[in-house]
Amino acid sequence: MIKKSVSELSFVNSRSPLPTVEIDSNSIENAGFSIYRTVMEVLTRLAEQDASLRTTIYMHGSVSVNFREPVWSEFLLVAGPQKVLLALGAGFERLPAVRSRLSDYVMPSTASRTFHVEGGLVWEKEDGCTWYSDGHSLAELTGIEDGPESTEDEEDEEDEEDEEDEEDDIWEIDEPDAVDELGAGQAVASTEQRAARYRAARSDAKVSSIRAAIEEVFGLPEGSVALCGPDRRPLRGDARIRTLRSRWEEN
Repeated sequence: MIKKSVSELSFVNSRSPLPTVEIDSNSIENAGFSIYRTVMEVLTRLAEQDASLRTTIYMHGSVSVNFREPVWSEFLLVAGPQKVLLALGAGFERLPAVRSRLSDYVMPSTASRTFHVEGGLVWEKEDGCTWYSDGHSLAELTGIEDGPESTEDEEDEEDEEDEEDEEDDIWEIDEPDAVDELGAGQAVASTEQRAARYRAARSDAKVSSIRAAIEEVFGLPEGSVALCGPDRRPLRGDARIRTLRSRWEEN
């Protein structure tokens, strides 16, 4: 993994509204696809094809009636060449049962910078000061060189592998000892330390993993923790933490 500070990357900024790709959030979740995975595949393909490409993708979530009924939509604002907008639009359009469209222009000041392409790599926001790139190739993301997308079964297998690995990846630090293995005085200190040390969940971690980690750390019953958006609706377990943050940042 490569990390860079915000000052080391040349983001594409705009004071004018940006064109967007709009995705019906419920439709893509119900169809078993992922906004994150789809964006990563499209941007990785573009970065491999053109190492000089520089583009920044912002995300904005809001209620929309563009699909002829009120839904929660995620808008991908594209700051950069038009080919990026068109490639993202095509990437979501080919997903069966997923509602998406080239949509309204949105001010970037109302959105959150989420993806960035520079130097032939796709960068993701880790926190307010740091961005990272895993340097994945398109073959690693899709399991194939440059052909049809992975089947649903293959994606399920990858998700299972992700869940096995994610226990070590959702935090930047090592897992502390369990509270019940410490003395009473140490347990109080340990709980306080955990709350601070676990504060920065990775943006690509799954909501289900963070929920389970919170329950384990604080000894809460399974299923007692819910991570909700501004509308107070719990996010699906396979949603990413970046989606949760984006919704609250735009509230």
